[in-house]
Amino acid sequence: MSGYEAIKKRKMIRRRIKRVVTSLLLIVVFILWGIYALLQSDFFNLKHVDILGNETIQQEELLQYSQLVMNRNLFKYKLDEIKEKIETHPYVKEVTVERKLSGRLIIKVKERSEYAIITYMGSYIYIDKEGVVLRVSDSELSHKLPLITGAEFKSFNVGEAVDVINLQDLVKVIKVLEAANLTEMADTISEVNIAEPENIKLITFDGIEVHLGSAENPAYLMLTLKEVLVNLYTINRRDVIIDLRYEGHITVKDRNI
Repeated sequence: MSGYEAIKKRKMIRRRIKRVVTSLLLIVVFILWGIYALLQSDFFNLKHVDILGNETIQQEELLQYSQLVMNRNLFKYKLDEIKEKIETHPYVKEVTVERKLSGRLIIKVKERSEYAIITYMGSYIYIDKEGVVLRVSDSELSHKLPLITGAEFKSFNVGEAVDVINLQDLVKVIKVLEAANLTEMADTISEVNIAEPENIKLITFDGIEVHLGSAENPAYLMLTLKEVLVNLYTINRRDVIIDLRYEGHITVKDRNI
């Protein structure tokens, strides 16, 4: 093959490669254009929102927090932003958001539950088991939840954990209430007072006062209290003070002594 023919052949190969590359680029451009047109079409507009896991919060309320607008393109929403907006609801603990190509968003919610009520200057502060303030009421008092009295507040904001001076004792009370739930003693507790350092006091619905001390072993305390109360109820004795401050040493005395 002469030099001229070799050069001619190389030019032909380059032209073929150029045509193939150009064709591929055009195909890619058309595909991207098609995808863009599809994404901008009504096919991907938001048509349905499924909210799962909510038991106490109304769906309409969660939709308001999400600030979603129906018939807006799904891909114009940032899922993290939707999540953050819904999590500003005080009763919402966790949120996950999923996008479905059928014009649907799925929002999964994990709720916070009312666990106890802290009294403060005539108000009732409802908290969950992590000490997060769920709501504040000046009049509504749920008799299904135990009262926590004696807390010395620094500040509190709905949706945030309470900030109290005697925080360590408040944490212990929450652990006591958890133990009470596990030992089927929760319905017995009316009030827990943390005003006195190192001596948490519990009041039953019968008016029996129980001294728990520093309440370092809540499971033991609740099991022991359960046994003591059964014995007291058997002999119809209620106007008493029970002292459980010293493990292994239980004292029961009449209130007028």
